[in-house]
Amino acid sequence: MRIASRLSSMAKTGIIAATLVATVLALVIGRDPGPAPIVLSVGEPAPQAFYATVKVDVPDVAETERQKAAAAAAVEDVYSSDTQVTETVLASIAEFFADVRKAAEPVVIEVEDPDSITPSTTQATTTTAGTTATSEGSTETTTPGETTTTTLATTTTTVPPEPPPVEEQIAQLEVLHPLLRDTTIEAMVGLVNADRDLAVSDQLLPIAQRAALDTAESYLLDGIRSTELASIKGRLVTSPRPLVLIPEDLRTAVENAVADLLSVSLQANEFEDENATQAARLEAQNAVAEQVKSYATGELIVDLGQRVEAVQLKAIDELGLRVVGDPVAPVRALGAIAILVVLLAMVFLGRVTADYWRRPKMVGLFGLLVVLAAIASRVPALVARDRVELGFLLPAALFGYLASNLFDARVAVLMAIPVAAFTALTTGDLALVVFAAVATLAPIPLVSAVSSRAQLNLAVVFSAVIQVPLVAALAWFFYGPDAVVLSMVWGFLSGIITGVVALGVMPILSTLFGITTTQTLLDLTDRNHPALRRIEDMAPGTFNHSVVVGNLVDRAARAVGANPLLARAMAYYHDLGKTVQPRYFVENQFGVTNPHDRLPPEESASIIRSHVAEGLRLAREYRIPPDVSQGILTHHGTSLMRFFFHKAEEVHGDRFDPADYRHRGRKPRTKEMVILMLADATEAGTRALVQHEDPTSESIRQLVEGIIAEKVEDGQLEESDVTFGELTRIKEAFVDAMIGYYHTRIPYPGFPVARTAQPA
Repeated sequence: MRIASRLSSMAKTGIIAATLVATVLALVIGRDPGPAPIVLSVGEPAPQAFYATVKVDVPDVAETERQKAAAAAAVEDVYSSDTQVTETVLASIAEFFADVRKAAEPVVIEVEDPDSITPSTTQATTTTAGTTATSEGSTETTTPGETTTTTLATTTTTVPPEPPPVEEQIAQLEVLHPLLRDTTIEAMVGLVNADRDLAVSDQLLPIAQRAALDTAESYLLDGIRSTELASIKGRLVTSPRPLVLIPEDLRTAVENAVADLLSVSLQANEFEDENATQAARLEAQNAVAEQVKSYATGELIVDLGQRVEAVQLKAIDELGLRVVGDPVAPVRALGAIAILVVLLAMVFLGRVTADYWRRPKMVGLFGLLVVLAAIASRVPALVARDRVELGFLLPAALFGYLASNLFDARVAVLMAIPVAAFTALTTGDLALVVFAAVATLAPIPLVSAVSSRAQLNLAVVFSAVIQVPLVAALAWFFYGPDAVVLSMVWGFLSGIITGVVALGVMPILSTLFGITTTQTLLDLTDRNHPALRRIEDMAPGTFNHSVVVGNLVDRAARAVGANPLLARAMAYYHDLGKTVQPRYFVENQFGVTNPHDRLPPEESASIIRSHVAEGLRLAREYRIPPDVSQGILTHHGTSLMRFFFHKAEEVHGDRFDPADYRHRGRKPRTKEMVILMLADATEAGTRALVQHEDPTSESIRQLVEGIIAEKVEDGQLEESDVTFGELTRIKEAFVDAMIGYYHTRIPYPGFPVARTAQPA
């Protein structure tokens, strides 16, 4: 964790430094500084020849630094090993094989048959005196020299131990080890089942386990650096270790399975010791002596036209042979202001939006927008020339669109600061400064809550329309009435062009930085999306359930200020995993018997639980963004599967682990996740209610309140930031929606009704 935090801090520091440099360059390059005074500076041709008037010794800083840098560069990086990583990797591999064996363990069942009690008689000759003794359950009669014993025997039938079905073993291991390929788990399950008929010395699974552990240990003992990890994993997969002791028909699959297991399990265990490396380099630098350049009296220091070096300039200054001037003071001032603006924006980003500040890629995206704002501020100087009205082509609104969609409204408002400041630095025109700030803010309320592509397109038009009166007022105030009409035309065109450019640039930036934008969500909620088509075709009942849940979460999200489009997208895909085995879910069991009636409760629970893991797998396959696929992982959280839990109580009494009947997801954290969990349970509960009784407003309200109370009491919402006030608004939104869906309808005379089945 400490290393990750340090790397994150280093990455953000590098991003900020790069942003500062790029921003200053964007503002300075091509700027006309005006006539510069004739001065002497490093790297420039000397305007005249300079000679030493007396002997002078000057420290050669450049040569000293060069030698120090060379000495430091010659020092190799120092690495240290983390033995804990080695132990963790080997333990994870051993744990996998233990899980494989455990999944294949046979189950022995003994059954006592009370109706099979039979007496048995035993006679024996002894030399004791005749006695007679009786006890409950047996009778003994003894005569001299003979003993007879009669007992009651109970027959116990032992069902031969049988391993679980292979499919169940595979499903159990897929849940425990979701990162492994299906072929890996199938190969190992096949191996452990094949070992069942072999002697211990001939079993194959230990060979695979030993090979995996030996290979992992070999790599770990040699040391794995983070820069080498990817190549090692690739080499393992492309060139698996030969396992000659495995039969040829199984060898390739087992070799590939071991390679996949190693690829998933291996981790870097050698890390650069920055402190030791820096200490060694510092020691090497300190060992370099200071270099001195000497000039004798009358010796030429620099000739006419020769480029001046730092040591030569130092000697000239020591001798007082030049008049110091500073022709780049305005440029330096501009750069200093730009640096202060960027640093201020970064501070605001870290303080106001800590969630974005923790992610280096988002800091990098913000830095990119700042640099683009600096470049955009140069547009008026390039196009205006003799027509000040053309300055309103400044694409300031572009940054309102991009920041609102790629970040949120807070960052979009923050972007107005650098956009306006850079415009002031490059144009010095107060009208354009005001226009830059307002144009950046204008699109924010228009694009922050869109729920359709039509609304997004309308937002572009409305933003352009808003710019027209703004530009007219600014032109009238600063340029006079003659400039109003042309300024309005260019302002409107600027709004349209920047909106179109924003719609084209946003998908590129969202893909590069892995961000879920409004456009992405609109594409995901399109009924023609392949994943939605899969749900509709393979699990129509689940599809109908997902659509209703989508309507519920949309309504509740608007009630509590959450993102309704994100909540709807999460709802549409939360049960994607049910398409793998749709007939095991009640909403898809139209006209067929429930297959769970023939399954033990633990197997049913495993099947129901697996739809989360399968959903995540399919989400990766269909490239569903993480922000949306989190709904798959959290919509059940760690809730109890009550139906199968109670069924297990009926079958096993108290001889089972309740944890086997809980989902193995993650508890929701955001408002959208919480709303999805509650909406999913509410829709299912209400559907069950209307199948058994006519719903009323009060019964629906009680049901929703009970579901929410159960989730709260079960601790499912403990990691979220939802307040009780927001839960109340969510409940009211659900109740209103459910009453609307299941309102009572009057019977129509003569309307066809279902025929009652005739007795056979």
